[in-house]
Amino acid sequence: MFVLATTGTVHALDPDKRITQYIHTSWRVQDGSAPAGMLSIAQTSDGFLWYSTIAQGVYSFDGIRFLHRLPNPEIGSIDVGNLVADRAGGLWAIGDHGIVHIKHGAVIAHYELEGIGGHTGISRDPDGSLWITRASNRVTDAPLCHITDMGVRCFGKSDGVPISPADGLVSDGEGGFWVGGQTSIVHWRAGVSQLYPIDALKSNAGDVGVNSIVRNADGLLWDNSETVSFGHS
Repeated sequence: MFVLATTGTVHALDPDKRITQYIHTSWRVQDGSAPAGMLSIAQTSDGFLWYSTIAQGVYSFDGIRFLHRLPNPEIGSIDVGNLVADRAGGLWAIGDHGIVHIKHGAVIAHYELEGIGGHTGISRDPDGSLWITRASNRVTDAPLCHITDMGVRCFGKSDGVPISPADGLVSDGEGGFWVGGQTSIVHWRAGVSQLYPIDALKSNAGDVGVNSIVRNADGLLWDNSETVSFGHS
């Protein structure tokens, strides 16, 4: 069940009241007003909410009703596991082996790309483009990709990315990226990289490694491997 609660002015909720005591509207799968099997949610700059669903494609929600915007056959029958609102008003829909860019409700770019989905790391550029990692062991040559409306460019060892596959991804705020691998973290910028092995993951080859990286305001990194932190100068 999907529930939306609205008020005129935002205040802290009274902990002694139940949700049914507030004015609210429910959209339910049972009565057909909400799609089944929702996986991911994103909000674009126009205020619309977007949902991906199992086997049914992508829906938008305007606060009143769900609209079926993008059926799976239109996007290559991919199961959309991730929705990412870009910083220019569009939406990226990412499946197991494909990616679609939607703007004003229309598909403006569509690419087949092996190795994405699952533990794919995602980072948004201010220009509306997207950086993603390819976490599949089938992809060994170029695990970091830049996706624009004009095309896809992937970067590998010849471009200074020394690991493959790649999982976690976060921008360094200066045009480069921190990339999580199976046994290490890499800082990569303009074809130059620095490798930071993680001792706790030395025997982890072939398994999921650092699939989540967070950079705080001081530039310190936190990853999911052992909840360790370190900085970069």
